[in-house]
Amino acid sequence: MKRLLINTSLLILLVATFSSCKKQIADAYPNPELTTTGSMSKLLSGMYMNKRMRPSYWDYATFILPTTAAFSQATALSPSIKMYIPTPAYTENRWIDFYAGSKSDDNDLNYVGPGIMANYREMETTYGKLTPAQQADQLIFLNCAKVVMYDQAAQMVDLWGDIPFSKAGSLNTDRVVIPAAFDDAAAIYDTLIAGLDNLNSYFETATISVETKAAFQRADFLLNGDLTAWRRYANSLRLRLLMHTSYVKEANAKTAVTAMLTNPSKYPLVSDNSQNVVIKMSSPTLKSDLQSALTGSPFAPAFLLDTVMANNSDPRTDVYWDAGKTHGMKGFPTNGTTNDYDKLGYATYDTATFFNNYNVPGVIFTASEVSFLKAEAGERWSIGTPQTDYENGITQSVGFYYSINQSAVFSSGVWPILPTPSGTVISNFIAKPAIAYTGTSQQKLAKIWTQKWVNFFILQAGESWTEVRRTGYPVLPFATGTSSGSTTPPQRLLYPSTEQIYNAENYAKVAAKDKANIKIFWDVR
Repeated sequence: MKRLLINTSLLILLVATFSSCKKQIADAYPNPELTTTGSMSKLLSGMYMNKRMRPSYWDYATFILPTTAAFSQATALSPSIKMYIPTPAYTENRWIDFYAGSKSDDNDLNYVGPGIMANYREMETTYGKLTPAQQADQLIFLNCAKVVMYDQAAQMVDLWGDIPFSKAGSLNTDRVVIPAAFDDAAAIYDTLIAGLDNLNSYFETATISVETKAAFQRADFLLNGDLTAWRRYANSLRLRLLMHTSYVKEANAKTAVTAMLTNPSKYPLVSDNSQNVVIKMSSPTLKSDLQSALTGSPFAPAFLLDTVMANNSDPRTDVYWDAGKTHGMKGFPTNGTTNDYDKLGYATYDTATFFNNYNVPGVIFTASEVSFLKAEAGERWSIGTPQTDYENGITQSVGFYYSINQSAVFSSGVWPILPTPSGTVISNFIAKPAIAYTGTSQQKLAKIWTQKWVNFFILQAGESWTEVRRTGYPVLPFATGTSSGSTTPPQRLLYPSTEQIYNAENYAKVAAKDKANIKIFWDVR
């Protein structure tokens, strides 16, 4: 099956991007090995292997560190003329990995996995060939895959805006290559929010046969076949998307979020670190591959380390960072020069927690994020107890990052494992003037958003960049770039050039929006 999935991802035309020509598809398609249909359970497992869902060298080295982490200042940018211009080939690769998937010979420690959309469409096709009785029994696999696909599709919208969605992946459904139109970004969000509500209802009452349950538990190495956990994931994702839209569609978001937060039995959320949605590593068969990506000179940015963390004795400092040889526990300054950057003397990512750790999980959703989302909603709309949610978010974040350090499987050497800070230490941190839940409502929101940003760090850098753009916080100090038209970080990524070439008719309809300074629809503050 692994060979099947690899070959399928190699074959599939990026219907959305048309990144290879029709003749190539026609030439390859008759191969019977490429048309074999996989089982629903194995297709679900294959989806988790996409390298954008776990810590992989390629994702971090080519996309996260130079793009989403740099633009959200989870890492320091090396000064250069094109420091705010993402490399087109690498952003296109990110696009491809959502739609079709990557070749098996990419520089990656683990199997790279099929495209999210291609895999989901193949599951729809496989499901459609089942008998009604089989469909009722196998629907669990399709609906779990739908949650994952919705999550990844939302991330694509957050990076690009309008994307091919409803018609993308035709080759995996009717085996006909059809260039897919771009769906409106806000409409996609509406579809996802409504769909996740329906999925919560499905998981609440779903029943699975004994045989299917066993296969589901084996295949689902994300949540181990736990339907309640799937409800928590779907609802937490829906809460995230509603809050993303909360400044552009506030009335709708407020109504839906209020209904969720005032009825936890109907809408259970990820509320404890034991419920975090993460892809756990299982070395040596599956392991994180951050060492290669972090080798060299990715430094701590001064604003995050010096201003926000060290100045307030943040207890996460010791598991986030290693002191530099020259400057100690100092980050690279915003006005630093190329020569300064090349001296390699600033703080770097912690060796035990990240650099030498094969066991860094792929982070999908954490209790800390949910707490901060609840805190924002509570502060803006007088729901629940926002101060408690805010303080819980910080405590959960500290516990989560120390758990990564404590569960480390080292690629080489032996490194310090640190005990989780005591409740007193965490309480003292929360009481710091810059952290304490005091001030005006806007000041409290700024603290919520800043602490959520600290929590996202590099493990959820994409979500961090989304929130920085959506909320405007923290107010990040960026050096002024020298490239004309790119003096500050972009508001969105540009579409791959293959869209203009192979999907020209549909691209023409969104070409006016294809500018780096065009904001995503939720960015209205």
